[in-house]
Amino acid sequence: MIHSPTDVQKEVREIVGLLMQRPITEAIAMRVEQIEGFEHLEVESGEWVGLEDDEYRGGEEHGRIEFRLLLRLGSFIEQHRLGMLYPGDTNFVLEGEASSIQTKRRPDIAFVAADRLKKTRGYIYGAPDLAIEIISPSERPHDIRGKLSEYLSFGVRQVWQVYPESREIIVHLPDDTSRTYRAGDTLTGSDVLPRFEMVVGEVFE
Repeated sequence: MIHSPTDVQKEVREIVGLLMQRPITEAIAMRVEQIEGFEHLEVESGEWVGLEDDEYRGGEEHGRIEFRLLLRLGSFIEQHRLGMLYPGDTNFVLEGEASSIQTKRRPDIAFVAADRLKKTRGYIYGAPDLAIEIISPSERPHDIRGKLSEYLSFGVRQVWQVYPESREIIVHLPDDTSRTYRAGDTLTGSDVLPRFEMVVGEVFE
């Protein structure tokens, strides 16, 4: 479909108008997500982040790893009725409310324990118990550390950082400790996912 210059200008004005509105409400954020190319945006300190991220793309490797993690975790969580596993298009509002979102993140994968589940047609308000981020080579160390600190400060019980290049998963805990699991190691879910075990290398096959 060919758009006339007038249509394009109207669309651009609409996008800019949405991005400039403050506070960022759930209604505004949901409208922004429907715009192609803007669905990955997150909110930090009441402002949009990710607008300058030209490298954002869901490549094959990222998708393959995400699928394997969803498959292994999802079947275990479902079997033991531990809670709900969410894919990367699920929004978690870590700070704020529907009328004024301050911090909104979209982990690549997130788990919420059964006793904390609240069904909703909108965003999830509160931190997941487990947040998993698949780290791409283009991500800056400063941003990786910042998001990790943010997750833990808002109550995430475990953060898994998955590094495809080195075939490692680093598990971070709220007490500032971490453990690195390499391809031959068996990663466990500890108290977040009791009895869960997974050979790390299988995720990267």
